[in-house]
Amino acid sequence: MSAASANPQCASVKHPTGGAISLPVVAGRTAVRASRNSRWRTLSLVAVHLLIIGHVLQWLITGRTLSPVEPSETMYTLNDGQLNAGFIFLAVALLATLIFGRFVCGWGCHVVAYQDLCAWLLKKVGIKPKPFRSRLLVLAPLALAFYMFFWPTVFRWFVGQSAPTLTNHLMTTEFWKTFPGPGIAVLTVAVCGFAIVYFLGSKGFCTYACPYGGLFGVADQFAVGRIRVTEDCEHCGHCTAVCTSNVRVHEEVAQYGMVVDPGCMKCMDCVSVCPNHALYFGFATPRVLQGFLPPSTNAPATRPAPAPKARHFDFSLSDEIVFALVGVGSLLAYRGLYGLIPLLLAMGMAAITGYVAVKCLHLARQANVRLQNLQLRRGRRITPSGLSFLVIAALLGAFTLHSAAVQWNAWSGRRDFVALRITDDVWLPGAAWLDRASADQQAQAMRAIRRLARVETLGLRTTPAALQDLTWLHLALGDTAAAESTVRRLIASAPGQPEPHRGLAGVLRKARRVDEAEAVYRQALKLDPLYSRARQDLVSLLVSQHRVEAAIEVYRQAISTSGDDADLAAEFGGFLLRVGQTDAAINELRRALVSQPHRTQVRYQLALALLRRPEGPNPQEAVEELRRVVAEQPDFAEGHYHLGVATLMAGSPAEAIPHVRESIRLNPSDAQAYGFLEVVLREMGDYAGAEAAHRAFTQLQAKP
Repeated sequence: MSAASANPQCASVKHPTGGAISLPVVAGRTAVRASRNSRWRTLSLVAVHLLIIGHVLQWLITGRTLSPVEPSETMYTLNDGQLNAGFIFLAVALLATLIFGRFVCGWGCHVVAYQDLCAWLLKKVGIKPKPFRSRLLVLAPLALAFYMFFWPTVFRWFVGQSAPTLTNHLMTTEFWKTFPGPGIAVLTVAVCGFAIVYFLGSKGFCTYACPYGGLFGVADQFAVGRIRVTEDCEHCGHCTAVCTSNVRVHEEVAQYGMVVDPGCMKCMDCVSVCPNHALYFGFATPRVLQGFLPPSTNAPATRPAPAPKARHFDFSLSDEIVFALVGVGSLLAYRGLYGLIPLLLAMGMAAITGYVAVKCLHLARQANVRLQNLQLRRGRRITPSGLSFLVIAALLGAFTLHSAAVQWNAWSGRRDFVALRITDDVWLPGAAWLDRASADQQAQAMRAIRRLARVETLGLRTTPAALQDLTWLHLALGDTAAAESTVRRLIASAPGQPEPHRGLAGVLRKARRVDEAEAVYRQALKLDPLYSRARQDLVSLLVSQHRVEAAIEVYRQAISTSGDDADLAAEFGGFLLRVGQTDAAINELRRALVSQPHRTQVRYQLALALLRRPEGPNPQEAVEELRRVVAEQPDFAEGHYHLGVATLMAGSPAEAIPHVRESIRLNPSDAQAYGFLEVVLREMGDYAGAEAAHRAFTQLQAKP
């Protein structure tokens, strides 16, 4: 009799992340050997962390580095058009998953490494977290992925906005700008990499909270790369016993001839431990087509396959609904709390809160309740472990409700503030929003102040966004003293952040304390020499005092710090053009276009500078630049107008006319364009057309 026809029998096999499970184990094969691939995967995950450390060190040493290779950075590409390394990494990883399956998670994710480490440490102290299985919560990563990666595009389409123009942000000097501080980073690892393993089992965060896992899980359904099986399989169950992704490998290969579960991370442990070497990585029909094929179409025909077990879920459907409702409410309460809690940490905290809520319901209704290795209730009596759990649950519930109250006041105050549409001119000396505001608007502003002040009263710590909104509201109501006091509280909560210093300088400038404002602007630039908004404000302040050379020196100091920064060169070039230093402006604008040749506005400014050279304009080169401008941005009326001007200056008045007419078509209210058209038509001898242009010019000039 061949091994293939051996009769399987049930035996108990220990799962590496759970207790003993019943699997069909062939006689003589009850011992499951350790996976040889786990060592290589550990080395791969360690290498990922070494690369992360090297990336951070390179930025700390040089001050400039590749933008974060973090999938969440994709949101900045989709929302703002900022092409960064995180977007490219996610795109490449998804393409690779479409071919080879979901291996990036298993071999390259730092959160997976923390979960594996936690499961290993818990096992060392005798705690073996049981995998948690749910009907509804598997949809959470997909919902989160839709919100992060698809909703921005859907929203723009819904409101009729065009897609943002892609700009190059592959290199950055602000590497840590979008990352939390060290404390939140440690808390994220503790919650998403460790605590959630205890409550929801190994890979619990991947299964029920990770938006990237949701994307990769969908892509995996289209992948041709699969864990496959030969007819040497004896259905011993060793593969399932070593799988840390909670996949029932032996059942899937028997039914489909391959692993089709999207949770499979291609760790290859199952391949490594198969006693008959029956499992291998190969290519097969994508999972999305499996529904059109009968079971076992890809399975070996001679294999006596065990019947697949019915799906078992740890909570009832009503329990899962409670879990989902509490989880969503908790997510809203946690996300962005005090300006600290990022989305993924909030998702992990919400998952744990929902789980704890359901366990509290079980303690109220069931005679016997367990939490992993702890007996919380036995024979209708609460155990000491159960009492401890209830105390912790009560504290967690109180914190969640308190957080919800803080967030509600912050949200409602922010809503009122946004509805007022307060413009930037409240920061200008002499501007008074209060003078033009209606009684209802003033009342709404006071209501927003009360709600935002309540955020500070209730909160366990300062909420920066609430203080920022309060500063604007106080300025709008003309209370510069309250605005100054508010922004100084913001600085006290984050003394190393340049943004609050810029806010204080703005308040001081509005109060006409110019010397103090300049000093605070310079303090903000000392904290961050490349903080562009503080630099622009300081330059504006200096120019208002007719200190142009001092403003130029501010730019030169920034350039000495940043080196070859195209954005800074473009900004400096535009400033030099405005203050009449045309030749220097041309040099800076050309330097900006070397690395970013498709920046239309920079090229437009360069053309203007070429037309304004004191020693003599260069209209021919300006024509070439402006032709590129209108080719890249055909609806740019000013580009067409100045192309007409440059063409005329180059000695081709006939060629100037269609460009000027196009600028008028795009902007019919531009009196200057009609005046220029009159000049060109008279030069061409078209006096009737010139007279019509003159009448249009006169009518537009007469309008207020």
